[in-house]
Amino acid sequence: MRLKTFQIKCYFCLNNWYNILLMLIPPFLQKGSVVRLVSPAGTIDSELVNMAAKCLNSWGLIVHIGKYATTRNGRFAGSSEQRLSDLQEALDDSDCKAIFCTRGGYGTVQIIDKLNWVAFRMHPKWLIGYSDITMLHSLLQKEGFASVHGGMAKTLAESLNSDQEHVHYLQKILFGTFPAYTCEAQSLNRLGVAEGPLSGGNLSILYSLRGTIYDFIPDKSILFIEDIGEKPYVVDRMMRNLKLGGILCRISGLIVGNFSDYEEDPLFGKTVREIIADAVSEFTYPVCFDFPVGHDGRNLPMICGAEVQFEVSKEGTLLQFINITNYA
Repeated sequence: MRLKTFQIKCYFCLNNWYNILLMLIPPFLQKGSVVRLVSPAGTIDSELVNMAAKCLNSWGLIVHIGKYATTRNGRFAGSSEQRLSDLQEALDDSDCKAIFCTRGGYGTVQIIDKLNWVAFRMHPKWLIGYSDITMLHSLLQKEGFASVHGGMAKTLAESLNSDQEHVHYLQKILFGTFPAYTCEAQSLNRLGVAEGPLSGGNLSILYSLRGTIYDFIPDKSILFIEDIGEKPYVVDRMMRNLKLGGILCRISGLIVGNFSDYEEDPLFGKTVREIIADAVSEFTYPVCFDFPVGHDGRNLPMICGAEVQFEVSKEGTLLQFINITNYA
């Protein structure tokens, strides 16, 4: 029995590192590249989608909007079949170089198990989005492909009228230039330096994937988390799940992004930041708080699956993408 357990653990560890070592970076965009806008989850205003397409056109890209991208079916952008159809068509399109999801919300879980990845593996492309789209980032990372946790239609649309730093960085990444990110020191930060594959996204979505075949946070990851509208006790529940499930003990660093649009709970007795700090207090890896990623304000694009160097010092936090050479 002990030998069998040891073999299972070794297989899991090797399987994790196999995916990391073979992580593929999709081809970078060029002027004239074809990209698609699709809506796998929540409904979105057609004007925002058209403005997002206009932004991408200004980058020199040829934009195809999904047939059902602006369809409304209750809170969803069309029926499950319609949303699946648009996303699958984008995945299968050998000419398409990037898939921009228009928004998050809820709904990706209804179609994720029906997606076919055969054509995508032959013609990999970037997938961009955040919030509910975290589900697709987790799946892609498990499949061995990098993707971008970054701004969607509303963010792209807003950049037409004002300079949005995070949109500028998104464009740079997709065209093959990798920025370094810095943010100010915070009182709850824990100092240190670590390297590893970047993984994570919306905490609620990561929590919802626990125990499924799409639950994939590789060993030695630099994990980043963010969320919106969650009560402190709910955040505590999710962090304890990650701890009890063995996730927090095997990552190499933790990046805590924006936790926005929630009310402090005086009865609970701790802020969300304190809850997260307590969850990782027994570990020694670097931790930073208030990193500009998430639903509120700046949402710096994060390349899920890419190797990063993560440094937290008294002066602040530095995150750099490194060793990005394994192109698809």
